[in-house]
Amino acid sequence: MADEKADGTAGQGFGAEFGPLVDEVRRFALALGGKAQDYGTRLREQNPEVYGHLAAAGGELLAAYRAAVSGHERRWAGAGHAEAERIDLDGATDK
Repeated sequence: MADEKADGTAGQGFGAEFGPLVDEVRRFALALGGKAQDYGTRLREQNPEVYGHLAAAGGELLAAYRAAVSGHERRWAGAGHAEAERIDLDGATDK
């Protein structure tokens, strides 16, 4: 934490009043990430079949999310959607 404060990264992007909160959230996230990694390693070693199923399920969820998002993006950007209106911010006309 002292290193973060020394190099100016503590609470970066937030007001001074949020600096301690940002630091605490950062420490919590690092601790939680470490615990999750430890748990995943133990699961992989002790129950490789379960780990494989969970990894496959995670991949399927990600694929479903991508399919849903790309479908919406196609509808938003597709023909027949609201026409774009050109707004001239420079005052010049294209002729």
